[in-house]
Amino acid sequence: MSATTRGFTVVTHVATLDVPRHVVDHFARLPAAHRRRIGTPRGSRALGPFRQAVLDLRWFRERGCVH
Repeated sequence: MSATTRGFTVVTHVATLDVPRHVVDHFARLPAAHRRRIGTPRGSRALGPFRQAVLDLRWFRERGCVH
């Protein structure tokens, strides 16, 4: 699914991950803490920390090949 926003095409992606929820929660705390440290404003990133963690873990699980 895609939509056009301000001249850019936005593509949504749904990932499924076969790891325990607590692992994703742990990894989601890492970018959240980093964003707080560097002063990133809330809502300024394309993905929140949880979705970023899912994408990163999926990337590592699939050895860099996310379909």
